[in-house]
Amino acid sequence: MKRLSVLQVLVLAVFLSVWVAPLQGYAQDKPITLKVANWFPADHRQNLMLESWCKDLEKRTNGRVKVDYYPAGTLVPAVRAYHDTTLGVSDVGNHLLGFTEARFPLTSVLDLPLGYSNNTIPTRLANAFYAKFKPKEFDDVKILWFHAHAPAVLLTKNKPVNKLEDLQGMRIITYGIITRFMKSLGGTPAAVPASEIYNALSRGDVEGVMTPYSTAYGFKYGEVIGYATENHATAYTGVFIVAMNKKKWNSLPPDIQKIIDNMSYEYVEKYTAMWDDMEKNSKASLVKGGTKVISLSKEEEARWVERAKPVFDDYLYRMKLLGLPGEEALKFVRGYLQLHKK
Repeated sequence: MKRLSVLQVLVLAVFLSVWVAPLQGYAQDKPITLKVANWFPADHRQNLMLESWCKDLEKRTNGRVKVDYYPAGTLVPAVRAYHDTTLGVSDVGNHLLGFTEARFPLTSVLDLPLGYSNNTIPTRLANAFYAKFKPKEFDDVKILWFHAHAPAVLLTKNKPVNKLEDLQGMRIITYGIITRFMKSLGGTPAAVPASEIYNALSRGDVEGVMTPYSTAYGFKYGEVIGYATENHATAYTGVFIVAMNKKKWNSLPPDIQKIIDNMSYEYVEKYTAMWDDMEKNSKASLVKGGTKVISLSKEEEARWVERAKPVFDDYLYRMKLLGLPGEEALKFVRGYLQLHKK
């Protein structure tokens, strides 16, 4: 083979420096893309809050991270939000833990009818619980933050519920652990996807739903609700998790990981304020629209608390079978609620 002359070698070197170096720079400067999925409607404030996190992340990383955001279940459906994040279908997902209760046995203590004194405690409690126990059931993702909706109420279409006897046999939409609670109260649990609740209530397929005011307002079915029974001593909350695919997280540069971690602390408080504001405004809107609010008497509240005891016993029994610290978990959440009672 003919050897290259010194001049030819120099020309080749110049060529490579002109064309290859920019390509290397392009590869280094190419943004990291994150697929973020949410199943809430596009105009729902929970959807808008996560979308704002996406824009905030792009800004704080100076464009090094680009987010493709998929609202309203356009990438993954609600019940698969966590699972599809572990698979990498989405890089970040927002999941309601109660939709897949069996996957998060220890943390399901947060979904019990514990009773809450205000709208801000549920989100703070959920994050405090994770910081305390670090349950292994979340080891397959990177936890960004937890958030939880305001205390749920019993919303009914035509029939007011003032006491347990009024609830007997009524078909009420619930999910997860709360189906057991509804059975213990004497109601008949019904499973209906969030997107179908409005139609189910309108048609009379069901007679009510246990959920916060904000969910009824956000999904529009507050329009067909006539009564709201507030059961403060046994109100439950639904806990959400915003999580990232672990492989994706591990692939991120350390400085971007730090930015995301710092943002997570901030968004815990942003979500806390969001749920509180949403609940107050949603309740006011429903009442203005004609929904009548019923507050149980202290004596009736005590009856509901008594009916809830088997649900707690069942949780402790299942945790014992699984070798999980259920008693410690329940003691912690009850202590936290007592400490922060207002």
